[in-house]
Amino acid sequence: MRKTLLPILGILLSCHITFAQNSAETYYEEGLTKQTKGDVSGAMLAYTSAIQTNPDHAPSYYQRGLLKVSLKDYRGAMRDYDEAIGITSKDAKAFLYRGMCRVIQEDLGGALRDFNSAIELNPNEAKALLQRGQIWFKMEDQRRAMQDFDKGLVLEPNNAQAWYSRGQCKIGVKDYKGSITDFTKAIDLGYNAAYAGRGNARTNMNDLNGAITDLTKAIQVNANDSESFYYRGLARSKMGKFAEALTDFNESVRINPQNYMAYYGRGVCKVKLGQPKDAVADYNLAIEINGASANTLPYYNTLITENTIKLLDVIVTKYTQPKDLSPGRPEVYLSRGIAKNTIGEGKSAVADLDKAIEIEPTNADSYFIRAVVKSSLGDQKGALVDCSSAIKLAPRHAEAFFLRGVIKFSLLDKNEACYDFSKSGEYGFVEAYNVISQLCSK
Repeated sequence: MRKTLLPILGILLSCHITFAQNSAETYYEEGLTKQTKGDVSGAMLAYTSAIQTNPDHAPSYYQRGLLKVSLKDYRGAMRDYDEAIGITSKDAKAFLYRGMCRVIQEDLGGALRDFNSAIELNPNEAKALLQRGQIWFKMEDQRRAMQDFDKGLVLEPNNAQAWYSRGQCKIGVKDYKGSITDFTKAIDLGYNAAYAGRGNARTNMNDLNGAITDLTKAIQVNANDSESFYYRGLARSKMGKFAEALTDFNESVRINPQNYMAYYGRGVCKVKLGQPKDAVADYNLAIEINGASANTLPYYNTLITENTIKLLDVIVTKYTQPKDLSPGRPEVYLSRGIAKNTIGEGKSAVADLDKAIEIEPTNADSYFIRAVVKSSLGDQKGALVDCSSAIKLAPRHAEAFFLRGVIKFSLLDKNEACYDFSKSGEYGFVEAYNVISQLCSK
């Protein structure tokens, strides 16, 4: 009998595994279809379902990571690429995109390792070569940067941004003539931002009329380009047109008050125009900014207030519904608590929500609603505890992840806050991606 059962059990187990794999594939294909149609939330949920069905389904992690990148949820994307790479370490694209996320997070060392891995797996991965070239350039290793840009442009000769990047690198090694050639190629390919680079190079070569022409076009492309105003002011001051140069330097510091070079240039113009006292003030600013730390901490109470109001609206819509009340249920306390909070009786609302939780301590929504009310009353630590309790009871509670992220961000725990926003978006609260694009994209 045992010998008969063993093959049957083996067949059943095999069928179960095949079913799980097929289910993950089905969710994955559904995600691809929805992503193609622009249904971001639907695609996100489909990939998440595929992963829950089969935690080793690397393509779902990869695609969900790409989706998060498109939503500027770079921390969430990195976690997905971590999982994909952990499952299969032979995917050059996963290393490439994780590296790109690391660049945005300013983890240049980690990004460099990822691009190295991508290139090792696929020596013709042009994007990895060009991204690595950018890192070498930032690290002032011009030789290696040029090597990567050269190889990348062989593979992608119509990549306008790559020509622009190599032009920037050539300025760094004072090859102004070569940089002009590269910037011109980028412009021919439609990359108008290269006018600024070419104008900079022409300024350094004393082609001042050509520089002014290019920098004027750069400003037409981007009227908030502080550097182009600075370099056009520099070119005009070299031509002795100090009044016109002063106008450019004024505009440069208006756009970017930290541009110490523009303060210096403005000081020079003021000396030439007979304003020595004002010139000294500008020189002082140039010295102060050049040696100062711009480390400031923003004020986050507005963030909490705005998003708590949104969640209060969600609560009124989602949880205030007609339903039959059975004995021993907490709904009446929940509803009264929500109503009291709506009319400004927040403390009394918390008492009702305490009672609801006492009646049913396993109801995740009760903890979440109490968290929102506590947050609106300024009790952020209490709200944080309630959010965590809601998530412990309901691990896919999207709104609880969102509120916890808002509070963590207000407490200056940016990384953990952005992970919570990412989870909230994964589980269907689309507002999370608006916040991610504002707060977590760098």
